Amino acid sequence: MKKFHFENTTEFEKVFKGTDIRITDAIVAGIQEALSFQKKTASLFEVTFDHEEIAFEISLQSGQWEIALESCLNHYREIEEADKAIDTYLLQKEVRKWLS
Repeated sequence: MKKFHFENTTEFEKVFKGTDIRITDAIVAGIQEALSFQKKTASLFEVTFDHEEIAFEISLQSGQWEIALESCLNHYREIEEADKAIDTYLLQKEVRKWLS
């Protein structure tokens, strides 16, 4: 699970609305870990904010993994990260096999 700390919600929105490689990498890593342990939920992010005592956890159910991996694969292609794209494609195949 990737941990992010933000000063405010504006900073949070910039990272999560854009195409930040850290987000893409964390999604792929979270799904890979969940698949390795045969979990139905992938824990992706822990988000905290200044002046807040609560941490927010963001996770993804297995039924959404294929779609998320497709988006990650597209992002890796766009930024020409061929090795990461190949690894993500292979993970997507494993996910399809495991879910079927």
